[in-house]
Amino acid sequence: MSAAPQGTSSQDSRPPRGALIVVAVGLVACVVAALATTGKGEGEAANLEWVQSAKGPDSGAVPVPGGKGEMQLADTNIRATGTNVSGYSLYIVSSALNVSAGAPIAGGQILCAIEAPKGTEVAQSGGDLRATYPRSSESGIYSQEVPETVLMDFSSHGGELASLEVPDRPQRFTTEKGVKVEWPEFKIGEERIEYAIAGKPKKDLVLPFFTVWRTTDVPSAKIRCTVETAAGEATARTQAALPDRTPPIDEEAEELKAEEREEAEEKAEEG
Repeated sequence: MSAAPQGTSSQDSRPPRGALIVVAVGLVACVVAALATTGKGEGEAANLEWVQSAKGPDSGAVPVPGGKGEMQLADTNIRATGTNVSGYSLYIVSSALNVSAGAPIAGGQILCAIEAPKGTEVAQSGGDLRATYPRSSESGIYSQEVPETVLMDFSSHGGELASLEVPDRPQRFTTEKGVKVEWPEFKIGEERIEYAIAGKPKKDLVLPFFTVWRTTDVPSAKIRCTVETAAGEATARTQAALPDRTPPIDEEAEELKAEEREEAEEKAEEG
């Protein structure tokens, strides 16, 4: 009988089948992790500009139930992007409820609502959440980060997402600690924020909030905040609107602005 051939056969040099399975599983895990990290279409997000804006009037000063203190809606603004090829634009409505120091609202609730015209939809963020801020939080909103930019599901520049700067960005969503927020049950055409107040404000309480909407119509909104305590309830109201629909998105001009902004940021970092 002849001796077996010297060396290793090609079959013996292949990695064990178990090792191949481990490698394959590892690759799939890497892909899944990458998708989870970047999110839906994050690499394709277009930077959009607010191209039209207007201020809303301050509400009247309304007495807080209980005989001491007042509340008022102020710093109301509305801004819109250009219109995309499907006829939609995004617009942001922001306001802030001011309650005077010492007002008897301890243990009470405040319900603020932004109501949009019929046919207008609340925009969806990149994480498929409604674009209303502050977010619901049982631990309180004093330390909740106010975003510098928001990522919205919105088609433009050939992508599925739009990145927008938050204008008139407040430092915090509340000036007092211990304020908690809950989102009530969803209601079409109206975004609501319910605040739970722990005690009397030591200084003037300011509660900024905003919502991003998606529309084919002229951007507008009605805003109200109702304070409810054991002594009764009171409501402050205001509104905001743009004069007309916005023009089509000028993609070339916005891309140029984005490049100029990036160059300015790079120079600022170098300097």
